[in-house]
Amino acid sequence: MQNLDISNNVIVSLDKTSLRDLGVISLVYLNASRNYIRNIDEEAFLGHRQLQAVDLSNNGLVVIETKTFISNPSLEILSLSSNQNLRLSEGIPFLVSQSLRVLKLDDCNLHYLPPATFQKLPRLQELYISRNKFEVLNSLQSVGKLRLLDISQNHVTDLQTDFFTGSPELIHLNLSYNGLSTLNMTVMSQLFKMNSSVDLNGNPWVCDCLMCKTVYSLCHNNKVDLELVCSSPPEFKGKSWKNCEECCVDFSTEITDQTEEIIMRKEPKLSIKAHKTYVNSNKSYSIEKKFQGQNIEHDVTYVYISVALSGTIICLLIVGVFLSRRLYVHLSRCKDSAESGSKVYHCEYGKLSLTGSSSGSRSVCRLFEVT
Repeated sequence: MQNLDISNNVIVSLDKTSLRDLGVISLVYLNASRNYIRNIDEEAFLGHRQLQAVDLSNNGLVVIETKTFISNPSLEILSLSSNQNLRLSEGIPFLVSQSLRVLKLDDCNLHYLPPATFQKLPRLQELYISRNKFEVLNSLQSVGKLRLLDISQNHVTDLQTDFFTGSPELIHLNLSYNGLSTLNMTVMSQLFKMNSSVDLNGNPWVCDCLMCKTVYSLCHNNKVDLELVCSSPPEFKGKSWKNCEECCVDFSTEITDQTEEIIMRKEPKLSIKAHKTYVNSNKSYSIEKKFQGQNIEHDVTYVYISVALSGTIICLLIVGVFLSRRLYVHLSRCKDSAESGSKVYHCEYGKLSLTGSSSGSRSVCRLFEVT
Protein backbone atom coordinates (compact mmCIF):
# COMPACT_ATOMS: atom_id res chain seq x y z
CA MET A 1 0.00 0.00 0.00
CA GLN A 2 1.42 3.37 -1.02
CA ASN A 3 -1.47 5.81 -0.46
CA LEU A 4 -3.65 5.82 2.64
CA ASP A 5 -6.72 8.04 3.06
CA ILE A 6 -8.26 7.97 6.53
CA SER A 7 -9.74 11.49 6.42
CA ASN A 8 -13.17 12.45 7.77
CA ASN A 9 -13.20 9.93 10.59
CA VAL A 10 -13.13 10.12 14.39
CA ILE A 11 -9.47 9.23 14.94
CA VAL A 12 -8.15 10.91 18.09
CA SER A 13 -4.48 9.83 18.05
CA LEU A 14 -1.78 8.11 16.04
CA ASP A 15 0.16 5.66 18.15
CA LYS A 16 3.43 4.04 17.16
CA THR A 17 1.52 0.96 16.03
CA SER A 18 -1.50 2.62 14.39
CA LEU A 19 -0.23 2.35 10.82
CA ARG A 20 1.21 -1.09 11.41
CA ASP A 21 -2.14 -2.30 12.71
CA LEU A 22 -3.72 -1.15 9.45
CA GLY A 23 -1.28 -3.29 7.52
CA VAL A 24 0.62 -0.32 6.13
CA ILE A 25 4.20 -1.24 5.34
CA SER A 26 5.51 1.13 2.67
CA LEU A 27 3.61 4.40 2.84
CA VAL A 28 4.11 7.23 0.35
CA TYR A 29 1.12 9.49 0.95
CA LEU A 30 -1.06 9.80 4.06
CA ASN A 31 -4.27 11.82 4.29
CA ALA A 32 -5.47 11.96 7.90
CA SER A 33 -7.22 15.34 7.64
CA ARG A 34 -10.56 16.21 9.25
CA ASN A 35 -10.28 13.95 12.23
CA TYR A 36 -9.92 14.66 15.95
CA ILE A 37 -6.24 13.83 16.27
CA ARG A 38 -4.66 15.51 19.28
CA ASN A 39 -1.56 13.40 19.81
CA ILE A 40 0.97 11.78 17.50
CA ASP A 41 3.51 9.40 18.93
CA GLU A 42 7.13 10.24 18.13
CA GLU A 43 7.52 6.82 16.48
CA ALA A 44 4.19 6.80 14.60
CA PHE A 45 5.96 7.09 11.21
CA LEU A 46 9.06 5.08 12.09
CA GLY A 47 10.24 2.85 9.23
CA HIS A 48 8.32 4.62 6.45
CA ARG A 49 11.35 5.79 4.53
CA GLN A 50 9.38 6.32 1.31
CA LEU A 51 6.84 8.68 2.92
CA GLN A 52 6.65 11.86 0.80
CA ALA A 53 3.50 13.75 1.83
CA VAL A 54 1.40 13.93 5.01
CA ASP A 55 -1.87 15.82 5.42
CA LEU A 56 -2.86 16.37 9.06
CA SER A 57 -4.97 19.48 8.49
CA ASN A 58 -8.21 20.21 10.36
CA ASN A 59 -7.43 18.22 13.47
CA GLY A 60 -6.94 19.12 17.12
CA LEU A 61 -3.16 18.95 17.33
CA VAL A 62 -1.55 20.86 20.19
CA VAL A 63 2.08 19.76 20.14
CA ILE A 64 4.13 17.73 17.67
CA GLU A 65 7.28 16.11 18.91
CA THR A 66 10.36 17.60 17.26
CA LYS A 67 11.65 14.23 16.02
CA THR A 68 8.33 12.90 14.71
CA PHE A 69 9.54 12.89 11.09
CA ILE A 70 13.27 12.47 11.62
CA SER A 71 13.20 8.91 10.24
CA ASN A 72 11.40 9.87 7.01
CA PRO A 73 14.19 11.01 4.65
CA SER A 74 11.83 11.31 1.64
CA LEU A 75 9.23 13.59 3.30
CA GLU A 76 8.71 16.75 1.24
CA ILE A 77 5.22 18.05 2.01
CA LEU A 78 3.56 18.45 5.42
CA SER A 79 0.22 20.15 5.97
CA LEU A 80 -0.80 21.15 9.49
CA SER A 81 -3.34 23.76 8.41
CA SER A 82 -6.35 24.59 10.59
CA ASN A 83 -5.07 23.06 13.80
CA GLN A 84 -6.36 25.89 15.94
CA ASN A 85 -4.61 24.83 19.16
CA LEU A 86 -1.17 24.17 17.73
CA ARG A 87 1.69 25.59 19.81
CA LEU A 88 5.23 26.45 18.75
CA SER A 89 7.70 25.91 21.55
CA GLU A 90 10.16 28.69 22.41
CA GLY A 91 13.87 27.94 22.13
CA ILE A 92 13.66 24.59 20.31
CA PRO A 93 13.08 23.71 16.63
CA PHE A 94 9.53 22.96 15.59
CA LEU A 95 10.54 19.90 13.55
CA VAL A 96 13.70 18.13 12.45
CA SER A 97 13.79 17.10 8.80
CA GLN A 98 16.53 17.17 6.22
CA SER A 99 14.10 16.73 3.32
CA LEU A 100 10.96 18.78 4.11
CA ARG A 101 10.35 21.24 1.30
CA VAL A 102 6.77 22.50 1.86
CA LEU A 103 5.26 23.34 5.26
CA LYS A 104 1.70 24.59 5.74
CA LEU A 105 0.83 26.28 9.02
CA ASP A 106 -2.00 28.49 7.81
CA ASP A 107 -5.08 29.08 9.95
CA CYS A 108 -3.47 27.76 13.15
CA ASN A 109 -4.25 30.77 15.36
CA LEU A 110 -0.53 31.56 15.70
CA HIS A 111 0.57 34.89 17.18
CA TYR A 112 4.34 34.53 17.26
CA LEU A 113 7.11 32.68 15.45
CA PRO A 114 10.02 31.89 17.80
CA PRO A 115 13.41 32.53 16.15
CA ALA A 116 14.45 28.87 16.33
CA THR A 117 11.24 27.49 14.77
CA PHE A 118 12.68 26.47 11.40
CA GLN A 119 16.34 26.00 12.27
CA LYS A 120 16.27 22.26 11.59
CA LEU A 121 14.53 22.52 8.22
CA PRO A 122 17.46 23.43 5.95
CA ARG A 123 15.68 22.53 2.67
CA LEU A 124 12.43 24.37 3.35
CA GLN A 125 11.37 26.17 0.15
CA GLU A 126 7.69 27.01 0.69
CA LEU A 127 6.15 28.28 3.92
CA TYR A 128 2.43 29.04 4.30
CA ILE A 129 1.46 30.95 7.44
CA SER A 130 -1.59 32.87 6.20
CA ARG A 131 -4.79 33.44 8.20
CA ASN A 132 -3.05 33.66 11.55
CA LYS A 133 -2.68 36.48 14.11
CA PHE A 134 0.82 37.77 13.36
CA GLU A 135 1.38 41.50 13.88
CA VAL A 136 5.18 41.67 13.64
CA LEU A 137 7.46 39.22 11.88
CA ASN A 138 11.16 39.18 12.59
CA SER A 139 13.79 37.65 10.38
CA LEU A 140 13.25 33.96 9.64
CA GLN A 141 16.45 32.20 10.66
CA SER A 142 18.10 29.28 8.87
CA VAL A 143 15.73 29.24 5.89
CA GLY A 144 18.31 30.05 3.25
CA LYS A 145 16.51 27.94 0.62
CA LEU A 146 13.10 29.57 1.14
CA ARG A 147 11.62 30.74 -2.16
CA LEU A 148 7.92 31.22 -1.36
CA LEU A 149 6.39 32.85 1.71
CA ASP A 150 2.65 33.37 2.20
CA ILE A 151 1.79 35.73 5.10
CA SER A 152 -1.56 36.92 3.73
CA GLN A 153 -4.57 37.71 5.91
CA ASN A 154 -2.68 38.46 9.11
CA HIS A 155 -2.30 41.71 11.07
CA VAL A 156 1.23 42.65 10.01
CA THR A 157 1.80 46.43 10.19
CA ASP A 158 5.54 46.54 9.58
CA LEU A 159 8.37 44.54 8.08
CA GLN A 160 11.48 44.61 10.23
CA THR A 161 14.69 45.85 8.63
CA ASP A 162 16.25 42.37 8.85
CA PHE A 163 13.16 40.54 7.63
CA PHE A 164 14.80 39.13 4.48
CA THR A 165 18.21 38.54 5.99
CA GLY A 166 17.71 34.81 6.57
CA SER A 167 16.00 34.14 3.24
CA PRO A 168 18.12 35.61 0.43
CA GLU A 169 16.57 33.35 -2.24
CA LEU A 170 12.98 34.44 -1.57
CA ILE A 171 11.25 35.36 -4.84
CA HIS A 172 7.51 34.85 -4.11
CA LEU A 173 5.91 36.88 -1.34
CA ASN A 174 2.24 37.23 -0.44
CA LEU A 175 1.56 40.03 2.05
CA SER A 176 -1.97 40.79 0.93
CA TYR A 177 -4.72 41.79 3.35
CA ASN A 178 -2.57 42.83 6.28
CA GLY A 179 -2.22 46.20 8.04
CA LEU A 180 0.64 47.71 6.04
CA SER A 181 0.32 51.45 5.42
CA THR A 182 3.81 52.16 4.11
CA LEU A 183 7.03 50.26 3.36
CA ASN A 184 10.40 50.31 5.02
CA MET A 185 13.07 51.57 2.63
CA THR A 186 15.45 48.79 3.64
CA VAL A 187 13.18 46.03 2.31
CA MET A 188 12.73 47.65 -1.09
CA SER A 189 15.77 46.04 -2.73
CA GLN A 190 14.40 42.59 -1.92
CA LEU A 191 10.97 43.53 -3.23
CA PHE A 192 12.58 44.58 -6.50
CA LYS A 193 13.74 41.00 -6.98
CA MET A 194 10.14 39.82 -6.63
CA ASN A 195 8.57 42.44 -8.89
CA SER A 196 6.11 40.10 -10.61
CA SER A 197 5.70 37.74 -7.65
CA VAL A 198 4.80 40.00 -4.75
CA ASP A 199 1.20 40.55 -3.68
CA LEU A 200 0.54 43.63 -1.52
CA ASN A 201 -3.14 44.10 -2.29
CA GLY A 202 -5.74 44.75 0.38
CA ASN A 203 -3.49 46.78 2.69
CA PRO A 204 -4.47 50.27 3.98
CA TRP A 205 -1.79 52.20 2.07
CA VAL A 206 -1.34 55.86 3.01
CA CYS A 207 -0.51 57.61 -0.27
CA ASP A 208 0.72 60.89 1.14
CA CYS A 209 3.56 62.91 -0.32
CA LEU A 210 6.13 61.38 1.99
CA MET A 211 5.43 57.92 0.62
CA CYS A 212 5.19 59.30 -2.91
CA LYS A 213 8.60 60.96 -2.73
CA THR A 214 10.29 57.97 -1.09
CA VAL A 215 8.86 54.54 -1.79
CA TYR A 216 6.99 55.38 -5.00
CA SER A 217 9.88 57.37 -6.46
CA LEU A 218 12.30 54.55 -5.70
CA CYS A 219 10.02 52.01 -7.37
CA HIS A 220 9.43 54.30 -10.34
CA ASN A 221 13.15 54.97 -10.85
CA ASN A 222 13.86 51.24 -10.76
CA LYS A 223 10.95 50.45 -13.12
CA VAL A 224 9.14 48.42 -10.48
CA ASP A 225 5.35 48.57 -10.41
CA LEU A 226 3.85 47.24 -7.18
CA GLU A 227 0.31 48.23 -8.22
CA LEU A 228 -0.71 49.53 -4.79
CA VAL A 229 -4.24 50.82 -4.18
CA CYS A 230 -4.58 53.73 -1.74
CA SER A 231 -6.71 53.68 1.38
CA SER A 232 -6.06 57.30 2.34
CA PRO A 233 -6.08 60.30 2.10
CA PRO A 234 -9.75 60.47 1.02
CA GLU A 235 -9.03 61.96 -2.40
CA PHE A 236 -6.93 58.92 -3.33
CA LYS A 237 -9.03 56.20 -1.70
CA GLY A 238 -9.59 53.28 -4.07
CA LYS A 239 -7.16 54.72 -6.63
CA SER A 240 -3.70 53.63 -7.71
CA TRP A 241 -0.84 55.21 -5.81
CA LYS A 242 0.40 56.60 -9.13
CA ASN A 243 -2.11 59.46 -8.69
CA CYS A 244 -0.09 60.94 -5.82
CA GLU A 245 2.78 61.83 -8.14
CA GLU A 246 0.88 64.68 -9.82
CA CYS A 247 -0.40 66.10 -6.52
CA CYS A 248 3.03 66.16 -4.89
CA VAL A 249 4.97 68.00 -7.60
CA ASP A 250 5.53 71.04 -5.36
CA PHE A 251 6.25 69.00 -2.26
CA SER A 252 9.20 70.18 -0.17
CA THR A 253 12.47 69.20 -1.87
CA GLU A 254 14.02 68.78 1.56
CA ILE A 255 12.39 65.38 1.93
CA THR A 256 13.30 64.41 -1.63
CA ASP A 257 16.94 65.35 -1.14
CA GLN A 258 17.02 63.46 2.13
CA THR A 259 15.53 60.41 0.42
CA GLU A 260 18.07 60.46 -2.38
CA GLU A 261 20.86 60.69 0.16
CA ILE A 262 19.46 57.74 2.08
CA ILE A 263 19.15 55.67 -1.09
CA MET A 264 22.70 56.49 -2.18
CA ARG A 265 24.12 55.66 1.25
CA LYS A 266 21.82 52.62 1.58
CA GLU A 267 20.95 53.50 5.12
CA PRO A 268 17.89 51.98 6.80
CA LYS A 269 16.03 55.24 7.31
CA LEU A 270 12.39 56.15 6.83
CA SER A 271 11.06 53.14 8.63
CA ILE A 272 7.43 52.95 9.70
CA LYS A 273 8.35 54.81 12.89
CA ALA A 274 10.02 57.59 10.92
CA HIS A 275 7.05 57.78 8.60
CA LYS A 276 4.63 58.16 11.50
CA THR A 277 6.87 60.74 13.14
CA TYR A 278 6.90 62.80 9.98
CA VAL A 279 3.16 62.53 9.53
CA ASN A 280 2.58 63.65 13.13
CA SER A 281 4.89 66.67 12.88
CA ASN A 282 4.16 67.75 9.30
CA LYS A 283 0.79 67.69 7.57
CA SER A 284 0.65 65.80 4.33
CA TYR A 285 1.16 68.20 1.46
CA SER A 286 -1.74 66.83 -0.52
CA ILE A 287 -4.16 67.32 2.35
CA GLU A 288 -2.74 70.77 3.16
CA LYS A 289 -3.15 71.85 -0.43
CA LYS A 290 -6.73 70.66 -0.49
CA PHE A 291 -7.79 72.54 2.64
CA GLN A 292 -5.82 75.71 1.94
CA GLY A 293 -8.43 76.91 -0.57
CA GLN A 294 -11.24 75.84 1.73
CA ASN A 295 -9.82 77.91 4.60
CA ILE A 296 -9.81 81.04 2.40
CA GLU A 297 -13.42 80.43 1.45
CA HIS A 298 -14.35 79.98 5.10
CA ASP A 299 -12.66 83.28 6.05
CA VAL A 300 -14.62 85.18 3.38
CA THR A 301 -17.84 83.55 4.55
CA TYR A 302 -17.15 84.56 8.15
CA VAL A 303 -16.65 88.22 7.05
CA TYR A 304 -19.98 88.24 5.20
CA ILE A 305 -21.79 86.71 8.16
CA SER A 306 -20.24 89.23 10.59
CA VAL A 307 -21.27 92.22 8.41
CA ALA A 308 -24.83 90.87 8.06
CA LEU A 309 -25.18 90.34 11.80
CA SER A 310 -23.85 93.81 12.56
CA GLY A 311 -26.32 95.41 10.13
CA THR A 312 -29.19 93.43 11.64
CA ILE A 313 -28.29 94.56 15.16
CA ILE A 314 -28.10 98.23 14.08
CA CYS A 315 -31.52 98.00 12.40
CA LEU A 316 -33.04 96.46 15.53
CA LEU A 317 -31.63 99.29 17.65
CA ILE A 318 -33.12 101.95 15.33
CA VAL A 319 -36.52 100.26 15.37
CA GLY A 320 -36.38 100.02 19.17
CA VAL A 321 -35.64 103.74 19.53
CA PHE A 322 -38.46 104.65 17.14
CA LEU A 323 -41.02 102.48 18.95
CA SER A 324 -39.96 103.87 22.33
CA ARG A 325 -40.51 107.43 21.12
CA ARG A 326 -43.94 106.60 19.71
CA LEU A 327 -44.93 104.98 23.00
CA TYR A 328 -43.81 108.07 24.92
CA VAL A 329 -45.87 110.38 22.67
CA HIS A 330 -48.88 108.09 22.98
CA LEU A 331 -48.78 108.12 26.78
CA SER A 332 -48.30 111.87 26.98
CA ARG A 333 -51.44 112.56 24.95
CA CYS A 334 -53.73 110.96 27.54
CA LYS A 335 -53.31 112.94 30.70
CA ASP A 336 -55.61 114.61 33.10
CA SER A 337 -56.02 118.39 33.05
CA ALA A 338 -57.62 119.29 36.38
CA GLU A 339 -59.79 122.41 36.75
CA SER A 340 -62.34 123.29 39.43
CA GLY A 341 -65.69 121.52 39.03
CA SER A 342 -64.76 119.83 35.71
CA LYS A 343 -62.33 117.39 34.20
CA VAL A 344 -60.87 117.80 30.72
CA TYR A 345 -59.42 114.69 29.13
CA HIS A 346 -57.01 114.76 26.19
CA CYS A 347 -57.32 111.52 24.31
CA GLU A 348 -55.48 110.16 21.33
CA TYR A 349 -58.33 110.93 18.94
CA GLY A 350 -59.15 114.47 20.02
CA LYS A 351 -60.14 116.60 22.97
CA LEU A 352 -63.16 115.60 25.01
CA SER A 353 -64.56 117.99 27.73
CA LEU A 354 -66.83 116.45 30.27
CA THR A 355 -68.43 117.86 33.41
CA GLY A 356 -69.58 116.00 36.42
CA SER A 357 -67.84 113.62 38.68
CA SER A 358 -64.28 112.88 37.80
CA SER A 359 -64.87 109.16 38.00
CA GLY A 360 -67.71 109.26 35.48
CA SER A 361 -65.79 111.49 33.10
CA ARG A 362 -62.78 109.21 33.38
CA SER A 363 -64.93 106.18 32.52
CA VAL A 364 -66.38 107.88 29.44
CA CYS A 365 -62.94 108.90 28.30
CA ARG A 366 -61.67 105.34 28.72
CA LEU A 367 -64.66 104.05 26.79
CA PHE A 368 -63.98 106.56 24.04
CA GLU A 369 -60.34 105.50 23.87
CA VAL A 370 -61.29 101.85 23.61
CA THR A 371 -63.82 102.42 20.84
